[in-house]
Amino acid sequence: MVRRILFFAGAFTLLLAMAWSLSKLSSPEVLVESRVSPPEPVPLCPWREPEADMKALFPGATRYEAETKILSGLRLELQARLGRMPSGEENSLHLFRIYRDRIALGTVVTRRVKGDFGAIELVLAIGPDRQVRGWRLQRSREPAAILEALSDPAWQRSFEGKTADNPWQLGRDIPAVAPVALNSAAAVVEGAKSLLILVATADSAPSPGGASSSHHHS
Repeated sequence: MVRRILFFAGAFTLLLAMAWSLSKLSSPEVLVESRVSPPEPVPLCPWREPEADMKALFPGATRYEAETKILSGLRLELQARLGRMPSGEENSLHLFRIYRDRIALGTVVTRRVKGDFGAIELVLAIGPDRQVRGWRLQRSREPAAILEALSDPAWQRSFEGKTADNPWQLGRDIPAVAPVALNSAAAVVEGAKSLLILVATADSAPSPGGASSSHHHS
């Protein structure tokens, strides 16, 4: 009797083991791979009205060449000059080289900064001496009172002649604006100075990714 009980117990255990093995074979293990998606590239601010801006900022210009420089290999130098870590948008730089026939007149660069009511796009003209020749607002969502302050001709002219090495202090070497426009004006000032630093750094050191110049416009 005891032997019969032990026999059936052993057989039952064997059947359970076989059933478990069959279930593992019929249900293959699914491997789950964990992936971290790379950050999306930040779109660079476009130059929306090149012909009109070129004539206004560089009278006598006849053409421009678009050039892109990769700055990701210069992050340590940029960090030292900017006083902060470069943003994702500062990993590359679009340069629009302005010419009168074969004579180089300067460079146009664009920038998107954060105003109180959204993005502010500015177009900055830089001479061969790396001084600001002029600039204009390209696009903005700021209300009329802020736009009036940012578009004031005297305030815009205060940028002219400045380089990346100037202090760029709003309320000192850059005139103060109405309190309602203070934050947006500070963003524009910082954006203009950062552009000058990016251009100076890109022009003074070869970028690891090289520079591409493939677009010619007349």
